[in-house]
Amino acid sequence: MKSLLILAVFCTNVFVGSAQIIKEKLIDNGGRGPYKAIAVSEKTLPDFAVYRPQNIQEAVKNEGRLPVMVWANGGCVNSSIQHERFLTEIASHGYVIVAIGDLQLTAEDRKQQSSPDTMLLAALDWMEQRANEKGNDYSENVDLGKIAAGGMSCGGAHALRIAADKRVKTYMICNSGMGDMTMAGASTKSLENLHGKIIYIIGGETDIAYANAVMDYDRIKHVPVVFANLPGIGHGGTYAQEYGGSFAQMAIDWLDWQFKGKDHSALFLKNDLSKYPGWTMKAKNF
Repeated sequence: MKSLLILAVFCTNVFVGSAQIIKEKLIDNGGRGPYKAIAVSEKTLPDFAVYRPQNIQEAVKNEGRLPVMVWANGGCVNSSIQHERFLTEIASHGYVIVAIGDLQLTAEDRKQQSSPDTMLLAALDWMEQRANEKGNDYSENVDLGKIAAGGMSCGGAHALRIAADKRVKTYMICNSGMGDMTMAGASTKSLENLHGKIIYIIGGETDIAYANAVMDYDRIKHVPVVFANLPGIGHGGTYAQEYGGSFAQMAIDWLDWQFKGKDHSALFLKNDLSKYPGWTMKAKNF
């Protein structure tokens, strides 16, 4: 079936501009956005994958420097393959995403392992270094003032683990919440370190993270917080659906609102869910 197909093209030792690409993968024909996206493994960034417009210069010409997201995976594993459709779709709308785990061309090409809770800090450091160097695809093409930290399930704890990092301007916590847990270097105390707007994207009461996410929402008093919920979809979200499903569209609308000046206040603050049948929404502290 079409919805189950992922179009992938694999390459090795490819040079794009002045950045050496060790591996390259095309997913869902590059996404539905205006910029065909690819997932790559770069020589200077072992243990991560970068989801980005294939032609970054074209995207920058149309939009200005591109926002960045650092991403941690479900299970805190060192592979984003379960989220590649979701991340590709976001990248195709003019974002650069650094995801934990060397790029997997197939699910069987290596065994997945747990990743340290400092990995997102390493992703931020790498992007900052590349943006400030000359002669690479990210120099003068990414906006270090527009960085999001996101993650799914245990990966959401990874994102909250770096909540205090001032480079992060917004947070995206998917199928995740701390509640009274301690996980991946984060705990409910991590919420106190939030200094930007945060969105929880949850899969309803059948999502095992639902109760923790509700507790987090109730406890956050000092920054704006949104609770976007799709009842019945469960903990797996829509990541495996073509183009990442409605979770990807919700994520894009959030990032576009935070970083690109697109007014989605009706969606997030006034419950205009005409684009999102079945979803519920609540927000506070705005």
